[in-house]
Amino acid sequence: MPLRSAAKTLLVLAIAMPVVQSVLVWVRGMLASMGDPEGGAIIGYIGTACGIAWLLCLVGLLVVVALIVLNEPPPNQ
Repeated sequence: MPLRSAAKTLLVLAIAMPVVQSVLVWVRGMLASMGDPEGGAIIGYIGTACGIAWLLCLVGLLVVVALIVLNEPPPNQ
């Protein structure tokens, strides 16, 4: 996978994961208010996994962008 495609994919994931986490927090609260604490706990674990994946996407994005910058040819002066 070329570096620019990887950067685009990681950027989309870095932007979308907080939205997914917000929805999961809402669903967890809804399940807890409906009297389903077990379902809320499961959604909480999924939300934690999304948070970890988001952090990994941010680190991966940083590494890929650094590789893109380092692989560019120097400007001619």
